[in-house]
Amino acid sequence: MRACHNRRMPDLSFTRLLCAGLVCWAASLPASAGDVAWTANRTSTGLHALRTDVVVSYAPTAADPRPGPGARVTRVHAARRYTGDARVATRLCWRSADGPCVELRGTQLDTHAFDGLAPEGPFLLVHRALNWVNTPPPLFIPGSVTVWFSSGGPR
Repeated sequence: MRACHNRRMPDLSFTRLLCAGLVCWAASLPASAGDVAWTANRTSTGLHALRTDVVVSYAPTAADPRPGPGARVTRVHAARRYTGDARVATRLCWRSADGPCVELRGTQLDTHAFDGLAPEGPFLLVHRALNWVNTPPPLFIPGSVTVWFSSGGPR
């Protein structure tokens, strides 16, 4: 009598893992193939008082790609860091500390909240010390902003 052999089903876990990795990689790409970006790094002036805004402006430099007519924001990344235990609230704003703004939850933010706006900004990181804990003032906060934008012209 012949033994009955069921064909073994292929293990799809590797395929699923590969697909998940590709999705994550694709999500990290600029919004479209024609997008370019500028990045600015700055350090705040010292935060000396609780609940007082310190505003740091970020804009493209002469060495960065220049947004052409009709260029629009497609994504923004902002990050900040500091040493110590102080509690600091930071928001990313476009052109004014009054907004539009997006709160950073943690040390960095990737957002599409500014999509469609003019990429030259300026973008602002607005820092506010909420509690010094064990960190004596002044507190200096290095930050960076990267703005991806369409290369210009109507799409």
